Amino acid sequence: MDPSQISQDTLLGKLLRLPFKVIPPGAAVRVVRGPARGMRWIAGSTTRGFWLGYWEMENQRLFASRLRPGDVVYDIGAHVGLYTLISSSHVHEEGHVYAFEPLPRNLQFLRRHIELNKISNCTIVEAAVSDRSGWQSFDPTVHDSAGHLSETGGVRVATITIDEFLSSAEFKRPPNILKINAEGAEVEVLTGAQRALSDFSPLIFLSTHSNEINQKCQELLRSSGYSATSLAIDKIWAERKP
Repeated sequence: MDPSQISQDTLLGKLLRLPFKVIPPGAAVRVVRGPARGMRWIAGSTTRGFWLGYWEMENQRLFASRLRPGDVVYDIGAHVGLYTLISSSHVHEEGHVYAFEPLPRNLQFLRRHIELNKISNCTIVEAAVSDRSGWQSFDPTVHDSAGHLSETGGVRVATITIDEFLSSAEFKRPPNILKINAEGAEVEVLTGAQRALSDFSPLIFLSTHSNEINQKCQELLRSSGYSATSLAIDKIWAERKP
């Protein structure tokens, strides 16, 4: 049962939420179910559905089902690290995760989750992924998972393209899987990864944030030789055609 679907204004809703009021926001809890089950999590890092295991559960399971030992995952828009934890545990020590996240508040919890779970196969990249490298304005919004690049944003963040990330001086392992949740900048992320898509043909797990963006992403993926499947109104799974 997903308690978030029961209004907090009802008696049942109030009773269901009562036990959570005694858990300090900084407490380390265990993820209750899903692909990250048993991993340690800071209770107040985001909404409790992340660690109770009812947030996007089917998407989590589908994503995890495609991971293999040795895979290299680029978690673009890592937030506080749920998909980073899932990826890390499924690709094992021979694999690697690059977690891209620009917002300082989220980076703090991302680092803490990596530390709590003693993860050694992950590299944090403190940047937003876009179609150009440099600096851009970022709107953190009132919700920790909805921050996005915006010309009117009050925070300046570093940006990087996937192609430039791969061609920089430091050794970077190319991706087998791109998980992309860029809160509206998905077209820009794909535009800045054209060489990576051509050279390495990673599987792509993509969240979009409007019908228009969804259509543009599908068109861009098809032009890059990919077959795209809509999983839901805002989710795309894509892989290169044989």
